[in-house]
Amino acid sequence: MLYLGKRRSDHWEAVVFAPPREVFAIAEQVLGLPPFSFRVVDDRTAEAVQDIANGMFGQWSKVRYPRHRIRIECDNGDAGTRVTVTTVGDRRATMRATNLIRILSQGQVDAHTVYRYRAIPPGNCTIVQSWAGTGYPIYLEPAHEARRGRAVRPSSPLVALQQHGRWVKVRAGAGEDAEEGWIEADQLVPDQVPARMGGTLG
Repeated sequence: MLYLGKRRSDHWEAVVFAPPREVFAIAEQVLGLPPFSFRVVDDRTAEAVQDIANGMFGQWSKVRYPRHRIRIECDNGDAGTRVTVTTVGDRRATMRATNLIRILSQGQVDAHTVYRYRAIPPGNCTIVQSWAGTGYPIYLEPAHEARRGRAVRPSSPLVALQQHGRWVKVRAGAGEDAEEGWIEADQLVPDQVPARMGGTLG
């Protein structure tokens, strides 16, 4: 029988580029496999608990009082998302939590991941196609709590001015009708991409 160690509590912190919604999406894939289940508690908190257990004869049964728990808290900051992961339980919880931290931190420099650090150079850009129908209301300040401005679509004239962490200051529209605001970097596609990624789009 695999020895999973004594019940313990561990704590990790990391600052990652991925916004909370992507952290939770990754966490669900990494942590939410049986015998654990995953749920989002609120905008900044999620948890995974072991709610089923394997009995003496190999049968799975519901756990009334889960003893193994992983809690994730996300706080937005200027440098990115501060992720705090706390575990209570044996090595099953610890191994899943450390794997999540490894994927989030190493994925920032992996160009093949959707949660990599995205550098948006100054110049023309477009909003991702998923906003074609509803539009993306720009933020008037680089914070999710800020007021929203006009809605931009992939066809809207859009110019990136400067990047601040995961936020990009943009100018939407043209001429006297233009408005400046902020858009999350993962929602933008630059017309010109860094040379290491293959040159010009289009």
